[in-house]
Amino acid sequence: MRAALVLGTQLLARHPAVDDPRTDLVLVVESAALFERLPYHQIKIAFLLAAMRHHVRDLESRGVAVATIAVDEDLGFAEGVETLVRRHGVTELSWMRAADRGTDDRLGRLCERLGIVADPVADVAFLTPEAEVDAWYAEHPQSRMEDFYRWQRQRTGILMDGTDPVGGRWNFDHDNREPLPRGGIDVPPLPDPRRDDLTRATIDEVRVRFPGHPGDARDLWLPVTRRSALHWLQRFVEERLPSFGRFEDAMHRDEPVLFHSVLTPMLNVGLLTPGEVVDAALERGDEVPLASLEGFVRQIVGWREHMRGMYRAHPELEHANALELTRELEDWWYTLDDVPLTLPEPVRVVLQRVHALAYAHHIERLMVLGSWMLMQGYAPASVNRWFLSLFVDAYEWVMVPNVMGMSQYADGGLVGTKPYVSGGAYLQRMGRWWSSDRAARDSAMTDAYWAFLERHEGALRGNHRLSRPLAQMRQRRAEREGG
Repeated sequence: MRAALVLGTQLLARHPAVDDPRTDLVLVVESAALFERLPYHQIKIAFLLAAMRHHVRDLESRGVAVATIAVDEDLGFAEGVETLVRRHGVTELSWMRAADRGTDDRLGRLCERLGIVADPVADVAFLTPEAEVDAWYAEHPQSRMEDFYRWQRQRTGILMDGTDPVGGRWNFDHDNREPLPRGGIDVPPLPDPRRDDLTRATIDEVRVRFPGHPGDARDLWLPVTRRSALHWLQRFVEERLPSFGRFEDAMHRDEPVLFHSVLTPMLNVGLLTPGEVVDAALERGDEVPLASLEGFVRQIVGWREHMRGMYRAHPELEHANALELTRELEDWWYTLDDVPLTLPEPVRVVLQRVHALAYAHHIERLMVLGSWMLMQGYAPASVNRWFLSLFVDAYEWVMVPNVMGMSQYADGGLVGTKPYVSGGAYLQRMGRWWSSDRAARDSAMTDAYWAFLERHEGALRGNHRLSRPLAQMRQRRAEREGG
């Protein structure tokens, strides 16, 4: 008996282990222990479970034999796999190699202990084959995303005109930093995710099974089937992609999504593939400003694949702490109970948004939450744990390089070229979080910014991108000490 194991983050319509003609049975494990490992947001748990259950239903509708372990069986992941192997007399186990580190080794050891054949197959959930991405990072150990991105464009031919980039530029990032117009702007509504009986039952089960976890599963707002994910993608490229680039870094206290795609939850569990996402965007062609098209393609072809490559190439990132920060996140980050009244308004609003949606777009993650956490001296591992717990699209392979590297500067500049911290002026320019008079009074973000630079002056002195802010900090210090 040959079985194919499908992980909850590999719900691909075309799965190499499932599609192998030698496969007799597909195994799916809903592991209660995995969902209890961290205080995961209820929306994240409900999204994953509902997507897994719909995927099983789809497989069965195609005539595929599926055996499952349900979450109410209260088993760990390896225990669940072993139970199914023994229950069905499996002699060969195949699976698609996991993006997160350690899963493949655990499954290999399990097969060895059970005396069955292990047959892992290549991970096809990314654009870049494993061997190619590993070889590139081995040859470019100090690479920046821009270098990797150009190689990706040349390798795939995406947005290329022969050997040159379409439009004559590799990167339109400078065109993608506008705040929203002062008069406001119409933001297209997101598709309404229709809930069927299976999804509703899953939501109810999550609320009963995981009552102490943050958020409320009843607020699940994302598609959980491949069909609805494809509809979500199509609506994005038709309605929000044209304005995505221009307002990519903009923020609004009452608009959590703006023109972002919110495709990573579906991409990171396999309901969509990066290839079909890029193809859908490219099909708009001349109907979309090139700055928007390139900016979006860069997120998928460049940044997402770069994070996976850096994670594979640099296992030390997981434990990095270049600034030697030790403060642990307080319970209120997870519960919203007794949130300090002194918390700056942008941080408070985005924190509440995360608890409501298990989501905030990338600039709010980096320049509001991440910036504040870094300036407050929280330990990077504690910050990473929080992001993994609270965000619906957060998995180790993408969070470790994003949080430990880009957001918290724990790697000392391997992923990002500087600490991404900011005072109130930047946030006000990009989001107008305060009325003008309050912006002048509210100095918490700005005070934290200057204090951070002063506290870590020694570690940051050689960073050329911080030469001007550090000089300004020293001038402020001299004026303060001079009376």
